[in-house]
Amino acid sequence: MILERIAGQRFSRVLPLWVDYPVALLAGGPSLTPEHFEMVGEARKADRLRVIAINDSYLLAPWADLHYAADAKWHRWHDAGIDKPALRLSAAEVRGRWHAFPGQKCTIQNCGGLTVDDSVHVLRNRDFPEHGDRISTDRGALATGRNSGFQALNLAILAGSRRILLLGFDAKNGPGGLPHWHGDHPVPSPPAAFAEFLRAFSAAARDIEAAGVSVVNCSADSAIDTWPKMTLAEALG
Repeated sequence: MILERIAGQRFSRVLPLWVDYPVALLAGGPSLTPEHFEMVGEARKADRLRVIAINDSYLLAPWADLHYAADAKWHRWHDAGIDKPALRLSAAEVRGRWHAFPGQKCTIQNCGGLTVDDSVHVLRNRDFPEHGDRISTDRGALATGRNSGFQALNLAILAGSRRILLLGFDAKNGPGGLPHWHGDHPVPSPPAAFAEFLRAFSAAARDIEAAGVSVVNCSADSAIDTWPKMTLAEALG
C-alpha cells in the first residue's frame, strides 16, 4: 500500500515503496487491447511490476495495485453504476466491479471535496486552484497536467519507481474517431484537450529525466513523442 492518510486530515501522502519495481500505467487510449491487459496481469502476478489503473481500466484490471481518477463526475458515475455497452457491462455490473476493487483508490484535491467515498485517498493539487505541468516532488501533492494520465505518472514517480510503462496514452482519437478503448464517457473530452496533454508531458520531460526516471511509451501510434516507444513485449522483456 503506497498511500497513507495524514493524521487529522482528509488528504493523504505517497510512500516510496515501489523503488524496486517498474510501474505500468493503464489509461484509456484506443490502442490499449485485451492482450495488453493479459500481459500486464501476468507480469503483476509474477511480481515483476506494479500497476495503476486509470479511469475505466480497473474494469479489466481488478488485480491493479491502485486506481486513479481525477474527475469527481467519474467517481459518481461508477459509484452509482453506469452502462458500458462497448464492454457489454450493465450499470449494475460496473457498480459491482467498482465496489469490489481491492486495490487502493486515489483522486486529487480539485475534485476530492466532491468525492464522498471516504475510502478514496485524496492528494493535494500542488498548484491549487490552478493547473501545473512540472512534476511534483511533494509526496502529498500532484501536478495536474490537465489529465489523469499525467497525474498517475507523477504518482508513480512519487512512489519511487524508476521505470514507467505507458499504455493507452494515445493523446488522440483512434481509427473511426474512437476516443477510448472502453467507449466514451457521458461527458466527452473536447478534441482541443489533446494539445494540452501533449504540452504537459513535454514540459515535464526534463524534470522526469533529472529524477532518474525512464519512461517507455508502449502505446501504438501515440501522438506523445516525448519518450521512446516500444511494444509491451519488448518493454517487459
